[in-house]
Amino acid sequence: MLFMAKKTMDQRAGGGKGRKPAAPETPAPPLAELAFSAGALSRGSKVSERIASALVNDIIERGLGPGDRLPNEAVMSEYFGVGRGSVREALRLLEVHGLISLVTGPKGGPVIVAVDPRYVARTLSLYLSLRGATIEELAHTRLFIEPHVARLAAENLSPDRSARLEAALAAEEAVADGDHNYIEAANEFHYVISTMSGNRVLDLVATALKELYTGPIVGGGVARVTTDPSIRLEHREIGEAILAGDADRAEDLMRAHMNYYLGKIRDTAPSFPATRITWS
Repeated sequence: MLFMAKKTMDQRAGGGKGRKPAAPETPAPPLAELAFSAGALSRGSKVSERIASALVNDIIERGLGPGDRLPNEAVMSEYFGVGRGSVREALRLLEVHGLISLVTGPKGGPVIVAVDPRYVARTLSLYLSLRGATIEELAHTRLFIEPHVARLAAENLSPDRSARLEAALAAEEAVADGDHNYIEAANEFHYVISTMSGNRVLDLVATALKELYTGPIVGGGVARVTTDPSIRLEHREIGEAILAGDADRAEDLMRAHMNYYLGKIRDTAPSFPATRITWS
């Protein structure tokens, strides 16, 4: 594990309120050995990339999470035996990928943040934009994935997952008909179902694709003219099938639901599906 100075740094930052004292750490291996053993990039990769990969491995091994702090540039530079410019570039890579936030000020430095699928969606949007992919292609991909997600959600029920779905349905139904927030509540329903699939890869992919789709359809005003608060009734029907563990019905209802709204978009805004995905 990296950085024997971690405990000292935690003490300077307040000791990690409410946390157990950290166990003594063994000396860290040299950078080259660490990068190779952690399955990092090849020897030909940039130093900053190897540092970033080593930091990610360290975060995973030590079970660090949102709010935990990493050592500052000076400590990392000394440990890795590299210039602060390489460390700064490595931290910037992690920030761009949404893994850390670089906080300024006397108590600043790199702080771990919660993984956000929006960063995955943003990266995808760049490559899809370069390939000329369209909103319709994105919609068809979601149409392929989302019904299967609903099926898996029904097949992998747990008390916690059921409670989260019930809460999402209740929140959606609590939004008044005239409240414009019903679209946000409707989107949350899909996000929650993705987390219920029991497949972390599928969860991340489905959520990222949903983010890619939601941005242009909401930002372009298409959602306002194709969706109304009655969508909550369809979501309730899908949700009840999932909560009942009826995988076949949940899958069929989700497919019909998505096909219906894709058809409404084609009828109401016929040029929208052909819109190219843009990097945003």
